[in-house]
Amino acid sequence: MTTQNPPLANRGVVMSETEKNTDTEPLTAMVDYIRVTFKTHDMDFILEHVVHLKKAYMRELQSGFYGYIGTFQLDAIKVFYSKAGDNRGILVELSGKGCRQFESFLNARKKTWFDFFKDCIDHGGTFTRFDLALDDRKIYFPIPMLLEKVKNGEAISRFRKTDYNGSLDIESGTNGGTTLYFGSKKSEAYLCFYEKNYEQAAKYNQDVEDIGEWNRYELRLKNERAQTAIEVLIKSQNLRDIALSIINNYLRFVDAEEDVSRRHWKTSPFWEEFIGDVGKLRLYVKPEQDFYEKSRRWLQNSCAPTMKMVLEADQALGRQDLSDMIVNAELSPKQEKMLDVLLAKPEEMVC
Repeated sequence: MTTQNPPLANRGVVMSETEKNTDTEPLTAMVDYIRVTFKTHDMDFILEHVVHLKKAYMRELQSGFYGYIGTFQLDAIKVFYSKAGDNRGILVELSGKGCRQFESFLNARKKTWFDFFKDCIDHGGTFTRFDLALDDRKIYFPIPMLLEKVKNGEAISRFRKTDYNGSLDIESGTNGGTTLYFGSKKSEAYLCFYEKNYEQAAKYNQDVEDIGEWNRYELRLKNERAQTAIEVLIKSQNLRDIALSIINNYLRFVDAEEDVSRRHWKTSPFWEEFIGDVGKLRLYVKPEQDFYEKSRRWLQNSCAPTMKMVLEADQALGRQDLSDMIVNAELSPKQEKMLDVLLAKPEEMVC
């Protein structure tokens, strides 16, 4: 473990002013997934000049994905490396949660996503995956209504294929959430529109009414389209160009008109309003400092009842088995690294 004594109160998520005001913003956008590769094997250079995280806080795994042989990892932030001579080089991968965690380090350095994108490009990075997520709390359109317009031929798109799935409550027959996919998952541009409130209700076993209205529109870009999107964002430093080019250039909803050619049908008013507001988007960040939450949830869900049972037995019988177990337990290297991260401030982990 590293020898330092940071404050012990860095356990919760620190909300930015932007995040606190989310409910007042009808439409917000977030970076939701990133993969960027570098034709180098110099891990120290990438960590110091691109990721800006100290290696001491990252856990090294002798395994990787996508053909890489090892990983430096800080929870959901992953940096893969390949063997010498392998032209894969190094891959930085940030999942949705990894993006939220990475934002806490950007904040600590007083930097933005645009600074990170520029660091990547300046040091020879090639983006192979870039996702944006648009959260719609205003509900410009119900997703089931979009599905009906697709079935009625009232969607004009450069994509040849649309797919969908959904669910219904057996007892009441009410909608349990609808998802629409535009394009192929194998293509370089792919859109996914779904009812986020239903997904969250199922995930956390809540009533959908308690979550409120919430649609999500995910924009997934790969390879050349991902690289072009990043280059546009670096120049413009707002989401107008990229969000409009993805959505408006690939998809338009119209109202059917008799005796008028389909390609000349007028754009639906709800779609015009949505596209107009997409053009006003600014990049929104939601920094998260709650690292290794999955391990804590596992402890709570799997071990807490047993720990409580032993504690109650100790209290009833005048023993201290539970405390003895904790005191005598030895932390693994992985757990020591996790503890280092949990106790450190983001400012201490960046370089």
